[in-house]
Amino acid sequence: MRLHASKLDLPFPSSFSPSSPAAVVSSVLFEPSSRSLSLMLVDSSALLYPSLLSSATPVTVPPPSTAACFLRLLPSATVLFLSAAPLAAGSSIQLRAWILLPRGGSAAAFAPARLDYRNDRGRSAVALPLPHGLSVRLASSVNAFVVHSIAASQIWVFAARLDAGAEATIHLVKCAVVELTLPIYSITLSLGFMLIGEVDGVRVFPLRPLIKGGIRNSGGLGHKKASVSVGDLHKKNLPNGLVIPKSRVKKSLGPDSGGGRCDCRGSTKSSAVETMADGGSSPCKLKTVRLKQDSGDHYSFFVVIRGGEFQTCKGRIGVPSSLKAVCIHILSPKKFLILDSAGDLHVLSLNDSGTAMEPNARFSMISKLTGLHHLDHVMEVQMLAALPDISSKTQFLWISDGGYSIHLISMADTEHAIGESDKDESKHKSSIISVVGAIFTSEKIQEVVPMSSNSCLVLCQVGGHAVLPLERFLS
Repeated sequence: MRLHASKLDLPFPSSFSPSSPAAVVSSVLFEPSSRSLSLMLVDSSALLYPSLLSSATPVTVPPPSTAACFLRLLPSATVLFLSAAPLAAGSSIQLRAWILLPRGGSAAAFAPARLDYRNDRGRSAVALPLPHGLSVRLASSVNAFVVHSIAASQIWVFAARLDAGAEATIHLVKCAVVELTLPIYSITLSLGFMLIGEVDGVRVFPLRPLIKGGIRNSGGLGHKKASVSVGDLHKKNLPNGLVIPKSRVKKSLGPDSGGGRCDCRGSTKSSAVETMADGGSSPCKLKTVRLKQDSGDHYSFFVVIRGGEFQTCKGRIGVPSSLKAVCIHILSPKKFLILDSAGDLHVLSLNDSGTAMEPNARFSMISKLTGLHHLDHVMEVQMLAALPDISSKTQFLWISDGGYSIHLISMADTEHAIGESDKDESKHKSSIISVVGAIFTSEKIQEVVPMSSNSCLVLCQVGGHAVLPLERFLS
């Protein structure tokens, strides 16, 4: 397969010149569902493009913007751009948002969005009582995002929803706080899991217990009832989720308790979270769960990415003093690609997320319901890019050694029985990778951003800095 490279010519604001010092790009963010693009510049500002093919002038995000991410909200399929900045000399974090809105037909543009968080209602920016320090991290999934404060050694997990009103208002609810006891080197959110990279492995947190608490459909809760009463929720004694004041519970248990029910339909708490973010009209309130990183609470577990001796891609055998999971990419909702600090790739598969929600299956999941295997490759990988793809058994990855070359490789899963004589023996999963194509650049590669399974954006360095325009590679 032959790879083709082309320059990506993007429109700029009238006051902006691609040759000016302000055009130095520090990183690139891409949102695949809307094909929106963000260029993070070295002056802590950003340029927001509604689409790669749009000719509209981008929206400028004023500095400072020290961390950013795209967030998708369902069922409305709304795309948000979240930006974090230091506030009050770094003692807190300021969170801002821009929403992608349709403007006349198929055209779309980013516009500032209002945020609702606790006492800050309908403001263009909200303050999080979390120290910013030197830097923070943002990571997002569908309807959820996290803020990692390195200074506070905490990860805050948020749920977000779009107000159905005319104004673009986003309601935020802090659902969980993870107290970090060990250093982390990467953080990724998928549809059902939060993965953090640590020394010698990856720690996995199921998102549902962190966001929706402990309500489960056990023996028909929500099956025979059209709604769950406040008294039923109070008896659950949830470690995370709804907390009902006693005065409200007594009223709800009276003979005329029709108005004392919490507006949560079925057996899940998603609508209850939405009700709680509307200004406190419901008798319920949300409680934030707190847990330690290595406690194993809420069905979290640790997966070791190596054990004992290992062979590097250069053929040396040994045990490194510390092997860090520096990058985690999502291949599918239950499959992840891990890059360690030695330049090796590992594939982590979570075979059954539903069983992991059962209390008695927390420890057995590590050995029985997870699969981890190392990819055999020659290159010492420094950068990788991949988009989730569940439509094909063969997945494509873009990898680079951080120099002047990019390789497109295909990965196909295979499995074989460990014992040939016993048909009931467990099967060992592995992946076969093959090089599809390679391309060399005239400048050193700084970042690789996936656009699809067969295209990517590459940010190159010119004179020691990355400048516009970008290069696009298609297969």
